[in-house]
Amino acid sequence: MNQIEKVQSTISFSKEQLELIKSQIAPEATNEELQLFLYTAKRSGLDPLARQIYCIHRSVKLPNGQYGKKMTVQTSIDGFRVIAERSGLYGGQGEPIFEYSPEGEVVSCKVSVYKFKGDVRYEAAVGVAFFSEYAQTDRSGNLTGLWASKKRIMLQKVAEALALRKAFAQDLSGLYTSEEMPPAEETVSAPYIKSHDNLEDIELAIELCNNKAELKSLYDLNKEIVNDLQMVPLFTERKKTLK
Repeated sequence: MNQIEKVQSTISFSKEQLELIKSQIAPEATNEELQLFLYTAKRSGLDPLARQIYCIHRSVKLPNGQYGKKMTVQTSIDGFRVIAERSGLYGGQGEPIFEYSPEGEVVSCKVSVYKFKGDVRYEAAVGVAFFSEYAQTDRSGNLTGLWASKKRIMLQKVAEALALRKAFAQDLSGLYTSEEMPPAEETVSAPYIKSHDNLEDIELAIELCNNKAELKSLYDLNKEIVNDLQMVPLFTERKKTLK
């Protein structure tokens, strides 16, 4: 039994915990979506009540031009690394390799992930992410959050996530990082982002709020951690730009 299997065998939820997950972590989830979320949490060995894995409903543009909601199961890139490390086979990653346009703009990033087979360390997978495919924008096409100020860091995270998912497909299949989610037409529905303990996630969620009502919902749902991280000024500044 490897480390992930050991963690999985210890994960179970009481009736009270399930009710808490349904009301606080996955309020928009249907019964089928909740089952999928809990299955993914158990398979990955991550605990939703410890804020290690999130059930996010995103606003998706439908073929008829209207917007609907789609559930995605997300964690941070650190969560991916934890899962890989628990396998006992993770051999780290290579340095990111960036490609630039003639104008000096970042075009793509490539990251290699390594595994061990016995004492042999080998390149298990390569992830290549293109900025144009993953950069998150608002509906006007403007870069949002850290995609505007830390392009290489964000793209590197995507490339690493792609490589890790290839290398550890059984454990990471169906699980995504926030940096991987589609741009422009699919934006995070801020009211359903639950109490992230990742500073970058909160900053991105604030930027993705489309109005004051969403910003207030985001604050109300994450009040404790927002106050702990002293991020109230960010909400105040963002509020000034919204209707």
